[in-house]
Amino acid sequence: MKNIGNSRRRSKRSRARKRRALAGLAALILVVLVAWFALHRVLGGPPHVARVARDAGALETPTPRPLPAPVGRPWTPAEIARVRGELRAIFAPVKGDVRYSLVVLDASGKTIYEDHADRAVAPASVQKLVVSFASLNLLGPSYRFHTILAASQGIGSDGALDGDLWLVGSGDPSLRSEDLRAGVAALARAGLRSVGRVVVDPSAMRGPEINPHWSAQDANEDYQTATSAVSLDGDTAEFHVIGTTPGAPARVSVVPKSSALHVSGEIETSGGSDDVIIAAMAAPNTFYLHGTIPAGVEEKYWLPVHDIPRYDGAVLDEMLREAGVTTARPPAVGAAPLSSVVLWDHRSKSLPALLKAMLYVSDNHYAEQLLRSLGGNATDVADDATGIAAETQYLHARGIPTPGMHVVDGSGLAESNRIAAITLARILSDSALSDQGAELYPLLPEGGKDGTLKYYDFAISPQRIHAKTGHLSDAASLAGYVDTTHHGRMVFAFMINDSPGDPDTAYVRAVDRLAAW
Repeated sequence: MKNIGNSRRRSKRSRARKRRALAGLAALILVVLVAWFALHRVLGGPPHVARVARDAGALETPTPRPLPAPVGRPWTPAEIARVRGELRAIFAPVKGDVRYSLVVLDASGKTIYEDHADRAVAPASVQKLVVSFASLNLLGPSYRFHTILAASQGIGSDGALDGDLWLVGSGDPSLRSEDLRAGVAALARAGLRSVGRVVVDPSAMRGPEINPHWSAQDANEDYQTATSAVSLDGDTAEFHVIGTTPGAPARVSVVPKSSALHVSGEIETSGGSDDVIIAAMAAPNTFYLHGTIPAGVEEKYWLPVHDIPRYDGAVLDEMLREAGVTTARPPAVGAAPLSSVVLWDHRSKSLPALLKAMLYVSDNHYAEQLLRSLGGNATDVADDATGIAAETQYLHARGIPTPGMHVVDGSGLAESNRIAAITLARILSDSALSDQGAELYPLLPEGGKDGTLKYYDFAISPQRIHAKTGHLSDAASLAGYVDTTHHGRMVFAFMINDSPGDPDTAYVRAVDRLAAW
C-alpha cells in the first residue's frame, strides 16, 4: 500500500473545513461559437464553443513574484570537498544497494555533490516537477481551462430550450460541483425552465480514464481517480456519514446527487467503535456501506467515480431539476455541434494557481489532467502518450539531460516511472535562472510549514526551503531549493528506493547541513 494518503485521513482533515460561498456570477452574454481549434489553442478552452461571459467566481489574485534569490559567494575546492564528505556520511546508512540518485547544484547550476545523479530511479511524486515545468512554459502562465454550457439556440421567451443543453469541458482539474451548480443557477435566473436533455461532450481528451500502469490495489483510493475532459470534484463523490443513536443506522448522504451512483448496505451507529467501510463494487459507481461510527460523529470520505461523462450528465440533470428546470429525456454523451450559443462559461484560475494547489498537496489528478492538456496543446490529440512526448521534447529543447527517463503518467503514481536526479535538478535550476515570470520556486511549499512539507522537522526557517516531496511504498524523494548562509540559493534532488533506513530524516539532515554553508 502506498503511503500517499487515504480517504480516512482526508476525512479527518476535512471535519473543520469551512466552505466559502462562490462569488457572484458575471452577466450572461449570448455569443455564437468560434472554431474549436482557435479556442483550445488560444484560450485553453473546450472544443466547438467560444468563450463568452466569464465566471467571476474563478478570478484570483495573481501568484506573487518570488523574492530575489540570495547572492552568495562561489564555492572553493576545499568547501566542496568538505560538503561532499558530509553528505556522503548522511546518506550512507539509507542508500541501500543500487536504487538511488542524488545531486546538489549551486546557484549557477554547477554540480557541487552527486552520487549516481544520472541513474534513473522511481521518482514518486517529485515527477510532478516535470509536468509543472513543461506546462508553465508550453501552455503559459496565463493559461486557463474553460467549461461551458451551450445550446443550438438561446433560451426561448417561454423559458424553453427545445434541443440539448451541452456540457463541454477542456480538462479543468479544479472544477467543482458548486461551480456547475452556479452555472445552472445563472441559467435559471435567465429564465430557463425546460430543456430537451443534457448531453456531455468529453471529446477534448482521449485515452482510458484510469492509467493501465497504476496498481489495481489503489482503485478505491481518492489519490487514484479518473482523467476526463469534464472532471468534476476531482472525479470523486463525497460521502457524508453522521452517527445517530447507538444501534441505529448512521445517516449517509452523497454529494453531488447523481442517479448514476448506487449505494447499498448501511453503517451502524456505535457507542464508540469507528470503522467506516465504503467499498466500491465491481459495477462502476456502485458502493457498499458497512461498519460503525460513534454517535454524534461526522466524517467525510471521497471515493473515486468512473464512466465520468455519464456520471456528470446525471449530476447536471439532477441540478437542473433542483433548480426547477425540467428535462424531457435522459442525459446522453456526444460531441457538441460545430456551432452553438454559449449560455455560461466558467474559467479556471490561472495555471500558476492550479500548479501551486497541485504541488502543495501533491494532487495526482491535477497532474494527469495537465499531462493530457500538454498533448492537446501540441498535437490536438490530448492523451497520455502525446502529453509525455510534449514534455520530453521540451526538456530536450531546453537542454535538460534525461538519462534513462521513462515515464508513463504525469503524477508519478505508477511504480514503473524512472527519472534521474540530474533531470529534476536541472529543471529546478533552469527554471530559477531562465524562466522569468514562470518560475517553479514560488509554487512549492515551504519546508516545515506548508502542504506535504508541513511535518518535516527542518532546523532552518521555512522561508529558506521550497521543495516537492514524493513517496511510494518503496520510494522516498525530495527535490527543491535551499537558501544557504554563504552560497546563495542551491538546488537539490534526492531519490532513494528500497532504503534500509529512513531517507526522509536523511533528507532533512542534508538540507539543514547545506543551509549552514
